[in-house]
Amino acid sequence: MKMDSRRWFKVETRRREIMEALARDNHAAAACDAMRKLAVREPMAPAVQMDLVTLATMVSEYDLALAAAGRLLRIAPGDFLAMSHAADAFLQCGREDKALEAWRTIKLPAHRPAAMTAMARIAERGGRPEEAAAWVERALALDPRDAMSVLLAGQLASRRGEFERATALLEHCALPVVPATLRCQALYELGEVRDRTDDPAGAVAAWRAAKRCIEEGFAPQVDLGRRVRRKILERNRALVAELTPTLIRHWRCQPPACEMPPLALLAGHPRSGTTLLEQVLAAHPAVIDIDEKDALACALRETLFPEVPAGPNLQDLDAMPAEALEGVRRDYLRRIAMLRDLRGADRFILDKNPNLTDFLPFLLRPFPELRILVARRDPRDILLSCFRLPVLPQTGNTGWLREDHAAEDYRSMMGVWEKLREGLADDTAWLEVSYENLCTDFENEARKITGFLGLDWHPAQADYRQTRAAGQAASSPSYAAVRAPVHSGSIGRWRRYADLLPELFAPFSQ
Repeated sequence: MKMDSRRWFKVETRRREIMEALARDNHAAAACDAMRKLAVREPMAPAVQMDLVTLATMVSEYDLALAAAGRLLRIAPGDFLAMSHAADAFLQCGREDKALEAWRTIKLPAHRPAAMTAMARIAERGGRPEEAAAWVERALALDPRDAMSVLLAGQLASRRGEFERATALLEHCALPVVPATLRCQALYELGEVRDRTDDPAGAVAAWRAAKRCIEEGFAPQVDLGRRVRRKILERNRALVAELTPTLIRHWRCQPPACEMPPLALLAGHPRSGTTLLEQVLAAHPAVIDIDEKDALACALRETLFPEVPAGPNLQDLDAMPAEALEGVRRDYLRRIAMLRDLRGADRFILDKNPNLTDFLPFLLRPFPELRILVARRDPRDILLSCFRLPVLPQTGNTGWLREDHAAEDYRSMMGVWEKLREGLADDTAWLEVSYENLCTDFENEARKITGFLGLDWHPAQADYRQTRAAGQAASSPSYAAVRAPVHSGSIGRWRRYADLLPELFAPFSQ
């Protein structure tokens, strides 16, 4: 039933108010709750359901996101923007079949090539490159100038080593008339082509052009990201100053507030090797893999600090009673049960999320038995990898737009871990893992890490790429590397860029 104009105006005004409040205070839980109430009153408004998908995913309410995505599929099939939101939610929750169903509803000739390209990208992330290439070819046959299709064709050609074809396609997508969302990705990929064809100066020029494109094309998101970034830097400085070995040992010695399966957090700065570690460990049949979801942080914030946008602090957290901590643990299990089957006496939860590295101290209070795995890698290789990563602006990566910010963010995040590590001292439930050692002595290192989790080595882990790649998509931005053989080619890669990116590497010169 079509909504009358007066009612539509009221709904749209309220929807905009909620999203504008989010842009001001970054309080996603409050925005999600407000949008959920609006969606209950106005279940037939696609824009409300689209925003609810986004907000529910942000706060790890995956059932709510799936419900909103399912409603979009019923009330707005064929609408490109609505199906894009629905498909994103389905993919976040591991429902590739439903994401493809959403895209298949797109019939309008003007949007059909982009929908085919979206299906190609799903196939690519799922490790099916031939299927991805076939979808792209079909899209280009319908419209050879569709920017999304041309972009993905260029990216696929680049990954196959067809650099001349890739360059021609990507340069078309790097023109000023192309939307910033696609143009910045094309520029990043052009940088990769130039890197692989031994043109480091050209690569840096392309990557910097991509960052300028993001700065200009996503100014509000970048502004919000930088405001959040400043708050995180302040929080981390306070953590380093206030975190003491006495407090850490006190929390670590507390009995868990209730029983739950064994839990390990896989942390470390983004691009430090967490994806490789995750894939090796998740190939073990006893491991339940939670890949880059915010359920841990959301469970703590929304159970103990629901009205505090800034999140937890050490003093208030220390004063929390056992029943409140039990609530955090149960809420965490509730959230991840939306994604994984937790049944089974021998199950071990592996929660991989590098963005929680500087949030780790807070997690020790509700999860005193938490096992901690931290990936370490030469910071210069990490920062080069972050600098060239084609991601759109989010609160966790805005610092990567500027070299000095990226270096400062690394020191801030890892400074929190290093202060926590000092307090943990001879605690046996933490382990640092060297990316370089894992690449050069893979099986011995992998066996040691598996043993640290209290698990026996399983043959599937030695062949983890086949075990994990059979149609399973990865959430990490480094998904393309998931299926590549372990190699040492990226170790020391920063050296070829030392003179071109001095601000990025200067703080870590030896």
